[in-house]
Amino acid sequence: MSRLVYLRKLFLLCFLALIYLTACGRESNIPTSETAFVIWSGISNFEQPVWSPDGASLTLKEFKYPEAQEHARLFLYEFNAKQLIPLDYAIGNYAEVSWSPDNTRLVGAKLNYNGDRWNIETIDLATQRIKIIGFGEGAAWAPNGRSIAVYVGANNETNPSQFSINLTEPDGILIKSILLPISSTLSNGSNRFDGMSWSPDSQKLVFSIMHWSPDNKLTGDLYTLNVNGNEFRKITSEGWNRNPIWSPNGETIAYISMKPASIYGQLYLVKPDGSCPQQLGEDISAEGISWSPDGNRIGYEYQKSIYIFDVQKKLAQKVVDALCP
Repeated sequence: MSRLVYLRKLFLLCFLALIYLTACGRESNIPTSETAFVIWSGISNFEQPVWSPDGASLTLKEFKYPEAQEHARLFLYEFNAKQLIPLDYAIGNYAEVSWSPDNTRLVGAKLNYNGDRWNIETIDLATQRIKIIGFGEGAAWAPNGRSIAVYVGANNETNPSQFSINLTEPDGILIKSILLPISSTLSNGSNRFDGMSWSPDSQKLVFSIMHWSPDNKLTGDLYTLNVNGNEFRKITSEGWNRNPIWSPNGETIAYISMKPASIYGQLYLVKPDGSCPQQLGEDISAEGISWSPDGNRIGYEYQKSIYIFDVQKKLAQKVVDALCP
């Protein structure tokens, strides 16, 4: 056997071994206690999965190391074709995006070129047209399609001590601005928008704000807001709670919670009134969660890979606390 042929075979074996070890590594991220409920999607080097309203696709953000000095792109993953489609026209540092209910457009916050402001953009998937409709730290399309909620944090340009939610029409025309009764002491430059989601009836929002506590610990709380009556409620009280997603049936909110002294965030469920917080899975570390439209599954990212959690199967076998019927 010539040296060249030998080296080629050695390279091929090493390449196949690398693929095998990478796949095994992704599978090994599933806790042994949860293998009956969690699968690895086969998708790696992506983050921020968001399920489309028709259940056919996920939006994903390409993961790029900062030292690569490259901009991430948004991608679509089509379940039926098992295909990743790059949205080469949607390039930049996007916060989590939200789908329009007719599956034709996306809305999200993208850091501008100077890195000093988040613009709210809508993205038309058919025409590839991108339109800036305002500014804010995050946005979510209402399930009825009539409005977009835009979170404007305490670092905004117009009033740097006030938190607010702006409701706009899909073209950016302001419907109304709702000032939030959150202490301006949080506006010390360290607060951050940490996710927002609509209730299925388009009447309420749940969102998260991260900040530093008086004893200099990183914390975050979930809040709900009735967009018509301005009813406002804080529904978490301990740790860093973020990325809330309202379930499609409206009965629960999934979120990520990092308790004091924890290293990773864990999946939790809570009722919209703040009662019955429950850990969903024994050791499921997660980022960037999203409900499937049928409410049966949650997609999440961990270590830049996408996993699918069968929530209904888990709940059917879980012994639920008596206070959580």
